[in-house]
Amino acid sequence: MDISPKGGSGSASDPKPLDDVLIRLVADFAEDGSFGHRTLEVTSESVRVLEQGDAPSFVIPISEIKSARNEPLVGGGRLEVLTKNGELLPVISYSLTLSAKFSEAARGVEQLAKGEPLLINLKEERLRCANCNRLLPEKDGVCPACVNRGKTMMRIARFMTPYRSKAILLALMSLVTTLLNLCPPLIQGKLIDTVLKNHTELDILWKLMACWLGVLVINSVLQILSGRYIAFLAGHIAADLRSAVYRAIEFLQLTFFDKKQVGAIASRVTQDTDRVWGFLVEGVPYLLLNGLMLVGITVLLFATNTMLAACILSPIPFVLGIGAFFWRPMSQMFHRVGQKWARFHMHLNESLTGIRVVKAFAKEDLEYSKFRGRNNELRDAGVAADGRWYTIFGAMTFFTSLGTLINWTVGGYLVYSQKMTLGEFWKVSAFLGLLYGPLQWFAAVNQWFSRAMAGAERIFEVMDTESEHYAPDQERVKIVGEVEFNNVRFGYDKSNPVLKGITFTAKPGEMIGLVGKSGAGKSTTINLICRFYEPDAGTLRIDGIDYRDIPLQDMRGQIGIVLQEPFLFNGTIAENIAYGKPGASFDEIVVAAKAGNAHNFVLSKPDGYDTMVGERGSKLSGGERQRISIARAILHNPRILILDEATSSVDVETEKQIQEAIGRLIEGRTTFAIAHRLSTLRNASRLVVLDKGEIAEIGTHAELMEKQGVFYKLVEAQSAINEIIGVGAGS
Repeated sequence: MDISPKGGSGSASDPKPLDDVLIRLVADFAEDGSFGHRTLEVTSESVRVLEQGDAPSFVIPISEIKSARNEPLVGGGRLEVLTKNGELLPVISYSLTLSAKFSEAARGVEQLAKGEPLLINLKEERLRCANCNRLLPEKDGVCPACVNRGKTMMRIARFMTPYRSKAILLALMSLVTTLLNLCPPLIQGKLIDTVLKNHTELDILWKLMACWLGVLVINSVLQILSGRYIAFLAGHIAADLRSAVYRAIEFLQLTFFDKKQVGAIASRVTQDTDRVWGFLVEGVPYLLLNGLMLVGITVLLFATNTMLAACILSPIPFVLGIGAFFWRPMSQMFHRVGQKWARFHMHLNESLTGIRVVKAFAKEDLEYSKFRGRNNELRDAGVAADGRWYTIFGAMTFFTSLGTLINWTVGGYLVYSQKMTLGEFWKVSAFLGLLYGPLQWFAAVNQWFSRAMAGAERIFEVMDTESEHYAPDQERVKIVGEVEFNNVRFGYDKSNPVLKGITFTAKPGEMIGLVGKSGAGKSTTINLICRFYEPDAGTLRIDGIDYRDIPLQDMRGQIGIVLQEPFLFNGTIAENIAYGKPGASFDEIVVAAKAGNAHNFVLSKPDGYDTMVGERGSKLSGGERQRISIARAILHNPRILILDEATSSVDVETEKQIQEAIGRLIEGRTTFAIAHRLSTLRNASRLVVLDKGEIAEIGTHAELMEKQGVFYKLVEAQSAINEIIGVGAGS
């Protein structure tokens, strides 16, 4: 029972929707308040409620609706509409489980009533797998029980393509090693029957021992070489995998980062790739060698004594059955451990990043309590997974141990009855050790494989997420700087738009000030210009071209940003200034620093331009970081410049220097500025005043002050606050 787009299906008992139905939602309360089924249908013309039959019990034209809302009730809610005559009409009631859906429906009704495009979130977050109906580890995540592990393994194997020759050589060495490992039991059987039993032919003893020594020497050399090849392949494949994941993360859309925290994303690059590496180093060689060994031993056992071989191998189906039965549950448990690791990393990253805030509020104990909670969750998940694993391992050990018992029982009888020689029995016993040892530890390979596949699935989930559309084949575009918003609508949640149809044009070289209360849509406008997000409706053009037709790398390469909290990388001052123009000469860096009013303070540092700024620029003051970011933007030489509260939170003298630097920076560029102090926008070509996602006013500073509208009230309010602060400071 979902909100469905036009043509969507409901339950079997629902009446057939009309062709123009835009929203269709089944409620679980009847008209009298008892449990039942009623259907809400919204078309471009009306809102109606259908009972179990086809006849509507409530109809109101869209043209008569002013607004719609959801009224919370005890145990549920009610969708209501307000008519243009001021009458509030109840439409349909529902339980709390459907409140989110009907909230979306109310937004849709209101959008249609206002003549706006229908922009509601028709897609719900998936909590359960569509195939098996199990709860997902993460909303909209991957179901570990339904992922095709064969395909996952094949994707990992593709990373071996650049090292194909070494992989083939490793496989050949593994085959030879397997054949060599089968030689000692054959030598031992021959030794017993030809030398030790008859106490004759001593020269054969020396020949057999020489052969055994040769096998050991060759085997040791091959093990060393194989180990080095394994280390090479596993290290390079894991490194390539980390690079591929990091590269994929770099090009993910910002909507992905809105839903995930940094620690959780970082665990994909570190924790999960490390699991794949562990399996490649330990699991794959073990699986390859002992898989070949099992085939060879089985053939030799049947060649030695068919009846004894069949008896010895009889417990194997039980071992394989246990492994197959517990495969999926163990995989899910290891996947859950991976999720707990992600949460653990997430909290650790957050608490260490915000350590200054933690100390400022003396909340070390609170953060430690949170850490212990995450740590205990990780512990419990790990204990549960490993506990289950050891239970399975114990059961498999019992059945593998039966092989030894069967061998001595049946084999002993055959030797006693002279149906088998002592040498053959010894050879079978030696093969048995080679057989059941690896077979017993295939469960360990299962554990490695389950952990690795759980990590690989999380890695490929990131790599398969839709990325930003970089089109290398598109024609290069040089931007002049005209930016046009044409009826642009956008919301981080599409059902709750932040920008509601804004239209304005910035001419090349103009400085546009974006003004409004907090939440009015200023930063969202900037985010759209940078194409961090794309409009839900309307168009945004640059130089008359829909900016989605401009290669993303070209567009962003010609946009510069100076943020309220400038981010500096942990490197030298020179490296940070040159970040936007790799390969810039030292002279170019100095010219940019002078233009950004940073040169003098840089020279006052003991190491000058080689001064390390620290993590996030922690070794510099706020004003120094800001001037370096301005110098960085100047050297980048963008056609469109974004200034986001660039002079907030600094002292008057520093602000003066920053303003001088900004004055040089904006020359000849189209500039969009958000300023904390409205007075700093006096020199803007025009001010765009935003109010609740809509443009309230456009004009110069003087024009808007004379108009005494929204901007005038904002300036007056800020002046009053400044006076209060001034009085407080002077008292």
